[in-house]
Amino acid sequence: MSHNQQSIPEDICRLRQKIDTLENQLVEIRLQTHVLLDIARALNASLDTRVIAANIISAIVSLIGIDQASVCLYKEKTQEFEVIGVFNSETLSPQIPPTLDLSFLNKVLTEGVTYYHSPQGMQSWEWICCLPLQNAQHKIGTINIHAIRQPEITTEQMDFLETVAGHASSALENALLYAIVERDSITDGLTGIYNHRYFQKRLREHISLCQRRKRSVTFGLLIIDVDNFKHVNDRFGHQFGDTVLQIIVEKLLSNLRQGDLIARYGGEEFVIMVPEATEKVILIISEKIREVVEETRILYPSTNKAVSVTVSIGSTLWHPPDSPSSLISRADHALYKAKNLGRNQSVFE
Repeated sequence: MSHNQQSIPEDICRLRQKIDTLENQLVEIRLQTHVLLDIARALNASLDTRVIAANIISAIVSLIGIDQASVCLYKEKTQEFEVIGVFNSETLSPQIPPTLDLSFLNKVLTEGVTYYHSPQGMQSWEWICCLPLQNAQHKIGTINIHAIRQPEITTEQMDFLETVAGHASSALENALLYAIVERDSITDGLTGIYNHRYFQKRLREHISLCQRRKRSVTFGLLIIDVDNFKHVNDRFGHQFGDTVLQIIVEKLLSNLRQGDLIARYGGEEFVIMVPEATEKVILIISEKIREVVEETRILYPSTNKAVSVTVSIGSTLWHPPDSPSSLISRADHALYKAKNLGRNQSVFE
């Protein structure tokens, strides 16, 4: 047999080996593609940032031997980081140590490049890997790996992590944009408190809840009106009028209990819903608010003089026969009485 005839089977053998290798690689690529598609679907299935963070951690834990990991969200206004997801294989309710310096994440986000440090000799909750979550416009957060059960993160695993980070960035940005739209739909643009529509929704829900409860339970409603507000606008201008409303809201917020709901009812009117209240509680809150506003001094920039305003308050308690409209009507009637008594009054009906 000639040399050429002998080399043909060898060539075929090598070719088959190459084909087998390529087929194995193709199977692996398909598997990775399916895994990444599943991860992308999971990440985009929720608009809750904490659920997305849990899905991010589940994705990386399923393919890499990780002992400790976290996901942090970047707050643009405060330039701080909020931990929205934590994983620790040793406990069911993990917490990041309060001493962990999150300022390191700022450096990673600013540079926009994945940070990796060999885990050899590192202590728990140090930075083995930090992947920036960002797009062209915004810094979104980071994926952090603090401890692993393997000697190193391989190149293939790092490629996988960076692909997950890309999907995570999109999912978190969508969630944050949705949160902004949702917040804007229920809050008043000037004062930042709830708007009239949201108040009506919560009022209906609260009445429904009280009607379902077996034990006798009620809640209070206050309608607050800024006295002679048109005069404030006419004399000092609408910009200062806006400032007055913002400061009044600050005063109202500082005198409410946890769980009380405040909303802008319209113009210079505000409503407060006080859960599980009594007439005595409502009277105390109303009078406290009236006094606090009366004592407030607001500096008018043009003259550097202090301006004061007062409020009139109508309040009532919900009774089982009440509908939303009958309850509001009674509080409104109490407000009308407070106005007729000379303003700067609180009246309960």
